[in-house]
Amino acid sequence: MKNRKPKAFQAAKGGKIRKDRKMKIFYSELNRGYEPDSFCLSLFNMTVPDWIPENLRADMVDALRGHDEDMALEIADNLIDCWTGLGLHVTGIGHIDDLLGRLYMRILSCAHRSGIKLVYDE
Repeated sequence: MKNRKPKAFQAAKGGKIRKDRKMKIFYSELNRGYEPDSFCLSLFNMTVPDWIPENLRADMVDALRGHDEDMALEIADNLIDCWTGLGLHVTGIGHIDDLLGRLYMRILSCAHRSGIKLVYDE
């Protein structure tokens, strides 16, 4: 029977590293295959303030791609809570919290530049 495992897998499993081989970069345009959740998009469209620039809106929509409905809704709700001044959330999931943190900072910076005061109680 023919071994169907990729060469990279075989090399990694055997601990073999070829020092003379250069790593390639592969680009797979997956953004069209993973549409943002339509309910979350409608929430954004109904609630996003005018002072949020288009590039940030697009990045927030992209942040919803590739997540299941529940996680997409969690991300959307948390971003809405940020720009409405309700509060900032963390999820306990590192890569989601990193994503939210970057978007929170951009939202808060836009608010500041626009003269919007978002004050959070402790």
